[in-house]
Amino acid sequence: MPYRNKKEVLLPLALFSLLLLVRFHSALLQGGRFMAEEGSIFFEKACTSSWYDALFYSYGGYLNIVANASTLLAFHFMPVADAPYLTMAIALLFQLCAPLIILTARDAWLSTFRVRCTVTALLLLVPESAEVSLHSIHSQYHLALCCGLIVSMATETGWRESLRRILLFLAPLSGPGGVILAPLFILRALVDRSRSRLAECLIINLSSAIQMLFFFHKFNDRVYNFNFCDFVLVFLSRYIMYPFIGFKHFVVHAGHHLQKMEMAGDTPYSLVILTLLLIVLLAGILVRQAIRDRDAREAVWFALAAGLHGSASLYGALGGAVTALPAGCAERYVFVGQSLFAVSIACLAVTGTRTIRKICAYLVPIMLVMGAYHYVATGKNMLHGPSWWGEVALWRHDHSHALRVWPAEPEWTMHLP
Repeated sequence: MPYRNKKEVLLPLALFSLLLLVRFHSALLQGGRFMAEEGSIFFEKACTSSWYDALFYSYGGYLNIVANASTLLAFHFMPVADAPYLTMAIALLFQLCAPLIILTARDAWLSTFRVRCTVTALLLLVPESAEVSLHSIHSQYHLALCCGLIVSMATETGWRESLRRILLFLAPLSGPGGVILAPLFILRALVDRSRSRLAECLIINLSSAIQMLFFFHKFNDRVYNFNFCDFVLVFLSRYIMYPFIGFKHFVVHAGHHLQKMEMAGDTPYSLVILTLLLIVLLAGILVRQAIRDRDAREAVWFALAAGLHGSASLYGALGGAVTALPAGCAERYVFVGQSLFAVSIACLAVTGTRTIRKICAYLVPIMLVMGAYHYVATGKNMLHGPSWWGEVALWRHDHSHALRVWPAEPEWTMHLP
């Protein structure tokens, strides 16, 4: 397949970036923003430690090399008042990697510009993306998304494959997401038996080994609990209801209700059984499509990556999977799964059998409409926060002042020397 026209790559990326920046215009007009631990842990560590200690600092149970490096660069090369602009810029670059992979891919189902733009729009309008957007501590989730795309799609050549390998090396060193998906690359290498796939497999697994052997440690706030019913109900709430019938007041209310029932030990087993049957049905459809049409096999890989990352994220979630039942809470744990499931459906809309193509052709516009609705209806907690310029001015007047960072609720603060 010929190399994409540059305009067909650059224009969608520019629009993607513009819409992201407009969404967070409040931060851009106030000196940028540090998000939670990005300021109170990582930037503060960069200010008070040597570059080596700050770069390889392990927090939350793992090394986050992107957050460490971004805040370290912001501290050393930017004025304090403008430091968040650099971390936001770095985060934007990583957030653009997933759409870049889609827009430059040579996979047959992505051969038309319309399909590539549609998938790019789905990635932008994932229902729960505000929490992981434009800050460095959650670039790890965009790197994990890239891993899910790379393992599912055809290998590339030249600079595109080189970029993919760089992302595969960084992902496990930035968080558990890349480590979670590393076994899929072993399976894909065994299936494909190609040098490119073997190289990808070796890179991500070597990087994962470095993370697990030298930096990973148990973090007491993580319960590491597997409650099967919680997992199934989270799938119902966050992967079915929210993307397809996700009017916010309804889904939030339903999620809170399910959470209360689960915490009270009153599990709605009828809902669990119905959802489990639906999961089995969807898995059966995917397998049947893959058997009938080789091009549809990518949809299976997308779904496998989504399910693996989503399940592992809930297992390691702070507070357990039950905390992820209400929509809008703990968005980071479902962002990658929602994104990859959406791409899987878009793939089936092109590669599936006639009936499946028709069904998915209706589901894709529904996801876009619901995604656009959530894009503008996100709670103020993620889109607004303290003015960084204002906080720096107060700190310059009184160096004992604790600078407030985003989000506004609950309040996060950082101390600068």
